[in-house]
Amino acid sequence: MRTLLGILFGVFAAMTIIEVVNRAAFALYPSLVALDSADAGTLAKIVISMPISVRFFMMLGLLLGAFGGAWLGLRVCDRRLVLWIVVAAVIAVGLAGVLTLPHPVWMKVCVVVLPVLGGALAARVHRKPYPGEALLG
Repeated sequence: MRTLLGILFGVFAAMTIIEVVNRAAFALYPSLVALDSADAGTLAKIVISMPISVRFFMMLGLLLGAFGGAWLGLRVCDRRLVLWIVVAAVIAVGLAGVLTLPHPVWMKVCVVVLPVLGGALAARVHRKPYPGEALLG
């Protein structure tokens, strides 16, 4: 049961962190929000015209999301399997974004590499809780 909770909390935390960082990136470039994103052609033009700073923020969100979600998942159940399931979920969401819209090749590579790096960093930073210690204390 703790494994399932670790996966759920980890994936939820990762997606929340990614969304917060993406919103911060779009705050830097407000014209992305103002345009109609229902039309695929318009959305492709928006993505192509995004400045490099917004793209870096989006990749930073994947790194931080994978790190935060994997760490929380490990903290809840202390099983490495949870870490890699959270990382796989972040990679799947990232790939869904970069494969449906035109993005540069470096972003496609970063969508796979950065979540793995974030998960590895979370595994490195995580320490096993002592018996009786609060999960998030």
